[in-house]
Amino acid sequence: MSISKKQYIFIRATALLSGTIIGAGILAIPYAVYEAGYWLGILYIIILGIVMMFLHLMLGEISLRTRGFLDVPELIHKYLGKKGHLIALGSLFIIIYGALTAYIRAAGDIISSVTVLPSYTGSMIFFIIGGYLALRGLKVVSKWELVFGIGMILIIVTLWLKALSINGIDWTQFQLVPFRSLSASFSPYGVILFAYSGLIAIPYIKKLLGKQVVYMKSVIKLGFLIPLFLYSLFVTLVIGVSGVDITPVATVSLGQKLGGQALVIINIFALLAISTSFIMLGRSLIESYMSLGKIHRHTATIATFLPPMGLVLVNGASFNSVLNYAGGIGVSILSILIVLTFWRSKRIGKIPPAYSLGHVKWVGIIMITMFFIGMVSLFF
Repeated sequence: MSISKKQYIFIRATALLSGTIIGAGILAIPYAVYEAGYWLGILYIIILGIVMMFLHLMLGEISLRTRGFLDVPELIHKYLGKKGHLIALGSLFIIIYGALTAYIRAAGDIISSVTVLPSYTGSMIFFIIGGYLALRGLKVVSKWELVFGIGMILIIVTLWLKALSINGIDWTQFQLVPFRSLSASFSPYGVILFAYSGLIAIPYIKKLLGKQVVYMKSVIKLGFLIPLFLYSLFVTLVIGVSGVDITPVATVSLGQKLGGQALVIINIFALLAISTSFIMLGRSLIESYMSLGKIHRHTATIATFLPPMGLVLVNGASFNSVLNYAGGIGVSILSILIVLTFWRSKRIGKIPPAYSLGHVKWVGIIMITMFFIGMVSLFF
């Protein structure tokens, strides 16, 4: 039975959000969760998943209250003014440049592990292909997100079946553990927050839905349930298989434990996870540069991709630490700004939205407090 055009647009919009959320961050979550303890880590995945879903619903309502297409910094500029805009751009630069750098570095290592190419050559290949796809626009990006998203789901299920078939899951890894340390307890925050950040996709989802914006609320909810389920499934698999041998990049220890064929599958999964977010984040930063003034697209593209590639070539910070600080600082600041923008849009927004969350004053205050404490915890 063929699907209707409305159903196809809904699926593409959901895939766009899920694919933007599920990126290289998933590869760093298992190690951070293992440090904190499995059950505390799963609690982080659930609670932060719910909080970030609500934050994306807030941003969705802001976008629906605003005429035309405005990206996240422009929405904040409209409601919080120039200072809010500059802070938003600063936080986005932290998030996106950190992410692009980590993705290029990790992609080079992955390509190198399955070919005879050196890591830097693999990074350059990924850099060229990913940059090209980001330039092609929303239509191409959303189609790739759908393909990659389905591929990642199939690969995780395949790895689970492989682990179960060889009795490779150590179920004792899921026992309750005593409190380890304050720093270990906070260790999943930045990585998981980063792994749930699909904020930059919301304006594009509005654009993609067009006259079907009535489905935006459902798209955001489903778009978050998929990553929440996959993160929980993947973390459980990695910790159950790797145990004390778990590595900061989850696929390394997982591949070592499950053998040669699984190693190839895992590397494909990791590359897909990295590619989806690299394309969308690169696209968003290009648009952000162009929104600053009369900046040509080619100039914006160079400004977007050259710095992270340069950092990779000069051997910058590690994959995990970059993601931790990009999430813990960049995403936290941007999230606080979105809550403030949401409250402001309630008062001065001109267009009745397709859905309304209410004023949720106390929920917003709790969210701001949580983001602030999480950001400060990085320095414990």
